[in-house]
Amino acid sequence: MLLKDQEDQIQRERELLAKANCPWIVELKYSFQNDDYLYLVMEFLEGENLMKLLLKKNLLLEEEARFYAAELVLPIEVVHKLNYIHRKSNLKILCWIRKDM
Repeated sequence: MLLKDQEDQIQRERELLAKANCPWIVELKYSFQNDDYLYLVMEFLEGENLMKLLLKKNLLLEEEARFYAAELVLPIEVVHKLNYIHRKSNLKILCWIRKDM
């Protein structure tokens, strides 16, 4: 957080996580900071990310693709409704999938 740009970005992310109250965005449990770091304590999500799923399956059925596309759109919609804009979408961070699905 030593660089001003990083600090602003991380503070905005913390604010968004604190405001978002929906099942599609990880829940922020607590945050605290010292002189050098901001710590975000978030809920534990067991499973794997979408990128791992795609690498494992290689191909999704149309029904699966529709489901995961909706899972990606829903959190982005929430972010926009809170007047934030996502600056980077990444398959490794966008979607966590329960292992039993």
